[in-house]
Amino acid sequence: MKLIKTAFASVAFSLLATPAMAEQPMDHSKMDHSAHADMVVEPNTDADPAASAQTVTAKVNGLVCDFCAQAVRKVFKKQEAVESVNVDLDTGEIVLGLKAGATLDDETIGKLIRKSGYSLVSIDRGEGA
Repeated sequence: MKLIKTAFASVAFSLLATPAMAEQPMDHSKMDHSAHADMVVEPNTDADPAASAQTVTAKVNGLVCDFCAQAVRKVFKKQEAVESVNVDLDTGEIVLGLKAGATLDDETIGKLIRKSGYSLVSIDRGEGA
C-alpha cells in the first residue's frame, strides 16, 4: 500500500510540474549538437518561396542542426499564412514563403522563433516573383 501511495504521489507531482516547465522556452543554441553535427541537411522542397506572394527572411541565432531546422519548420507550418519554410543552417536564416494575400507580422514571427528556442536577429521582407 505504501508503494502505491508513493507511486501516486510521484505521478501527481509530475502532472502538476509539467505545465510549469512547458512555459519555459528552450534555448537550443546552448544544447550539445555534437551527436548529430555530421548530418546532411536535405532542403525543404514543399514549395518555392520565390513563387509566393511575399518572402520573409528571418536571421536567427542558434540554428546549427537538422533537428533545429525541423523544429522551426514544424512551428511555422502550423501558421495559416505560411506556404513554405526553408531553413539555411549555414547562414542561420529562415525563409518563409507566404501565401498570396496573406501576412505574418514581425511580432508574430519573433514570438514563434522564441517559442522554438532561438533568438531573432533581424527580419527582411522581400516581394516574391
